Amino acid sequence: MPEPQPLGRNRDFRVLLSAQGISALGDAVSFTALPLLVLALTGSGLAMGVVGALSMLPDLFIGMIAGAYADRSDRKRMMFLADLGRAALTALIPLSVILGGPTMAVILIVTAPMSILRAFFLAGYTASVPMLVGRSQLARANSIFEAVYSFGYIIGPAIAGLLAATIGPGLTLAIDAASFGLSSFALGLMRRDLRAPADRPQTSLVADIREGIDFIVHHPILRPMILFWALVNISLAPLVAALTVHVTRDLGQDATILGLVLTAYGIGTVVGALLTARFSRRAVAPFLLGGTLTTGILLTVVSRAEQIPILLGAAAIAGAAQSLVLVTYLTARTNMSPDALLGRIGSTARTLSLGLQPVGLLAGGALIDLTDGSTTIAVMGVLLIALTLLFSPVRALRRATVLPHVASTG
Repeated sequence: MPEPQPLGRNRDFRVLLSAQGISALGDAVSFTALPLLVLALTGSGLAMGVVGALSMLPDLFIGMIAGAYADRSDRKRMMFLADLGRAALTALIPLSVILGGPTMAVILIVTAPMSILRAFFLAGYTASVPMLVGRSQLARANSIFEAVYSFGYIIGPAIAGLLAATIGPGLTLAIDAASFGLSSFALGLMRRDLRAPADRPQTSLVADIREGIDFIVHHPILRPMILFWALVNISLAPLVAALTVHVTRDLGQDATILGLVLTAYGIGTVVGALLTARFSRRAVAPFLLGGTLTTGILLTVVSRAEQIPILLGAAAIAGAAQSLVLVTYLTARTNMSPDALLGRIGSTARTLSLGLQPVGLLAGGALIDLTDGSTTIAVMGVLLIALTLLFSPVRALRRATVLPHVASTG
């Protein structure tokens, strides 16, 4: 691990930050445009759930493999190739719209491969950040990354909403394809050697994966924290689909309003990330559990609200709460992970939090079709409140902090 360098003078940190900022803008556009496109093509909440499930299901099978490769290979090359591949695959969707092709079929075909590439990108990213900034600056770096990423969600959904209402959601996805291309170019400019140590023991891929799982299972804080985050993500998985139906169908608003609600959420996440950076010695429980409880309460408010100002205000506060939760979780998890296991622990955690999201997506899609978007959002809010109450008595979580505390791997 290199000596920490001030983030403002850390060239490779700035390069990676720029790449993530560009990619975040494209992701935010796709975050809004893709559900609108699927809804326009099929009119079905279940179809939206199927697409969402395809985008997450590969994480269940590929995530831990990607983490093992990140701990034994060149992380920079992994991220570069992953973004380049995602640029090509995403471009096929607007190209299908232009050519009048079977767009829904194209979406179904490219969604899973894009998820596989995302798993390899995130594995390389997770293992790279501590190497770039040092553990003493990890909390601040994570807050900055989250603020920049969230800034894309301030302008991205509004852009997507306006473009979807004019040129259509399919053509709007070209922005996401371009952002992946620009991100891969930026990653190619990084100078830092991000390869795994050449003298690491030569073991099988299965043994590497098992080592990461065993470390989590036997860690008194990582085990409940990762499980809690996974259950929260599964519960929130159908939120975008439910919100899309709630705003555009239940309330009868157009795509521009949906874009504004998501933009308000993005503003909240930026504020939350900047606030989190001021608490470098913070305890885990008040942020992880308190932020989730706040989000659950706000979702129940959103489910009953019809006035646009209330929707925007609730979205902004929920965004701030979830940002506090996410940055706290990522920083604590990384600071409890040994250098040699960074990729595997991160990917194993994502296997649970992302790989099992199809359960929530399919259940949420079915609930949308059986009831409506409003009811589905209310159910998600109740689930978050219940999870907070369930994990609050866990003593290890109540005592944990985000300060660097790495246990031995052996």
